[in-house]
Amino acid sequence: MDQTTRQKICQLVAGIVITDDVLDEKEEAFVDRMIAKFGLSDTNRDVIFPLVDSAEAATEMRGLPKEAQDEAFRLLIEAACADGEVVAEERSYLSAVAEAIGIAESDVDQRLKAQLGS
Repeated sequence: MDQTTRQKICQLVAGIVITDDVLDEKEEAFVDRMIAKFGLSDTNRDVIFPLVDSAEAATEMRGLPKEAQDEAFRLLIEAACADGEVVAEERSYLSAVAEAIGIAESDVDQRLKAQLGS
């Protein structure tokens, strides 16, 4: 996966964690780990800007290769659950992205349930 794709995924994930205008410390730590995992930067969060809303996220997801879509969606699920709850804004973001890449709502529900249970 190239750097541009990794950066887009980080922007998507950062977008979901701020949808409710609250950045919980667990969400913040998740974003930091993801940035480091992708080797983008360990000291600068500029890689996650500009943040994207759900409509922009859906458009960005459609443009990613299938493998990157799968990885991004997995990370979006993990990020939404990072603080132990999925608020309505996060759920809406997930729904928009899932619809854009052909994932059924029932699958989103199952993934969220599994992630929250782990």
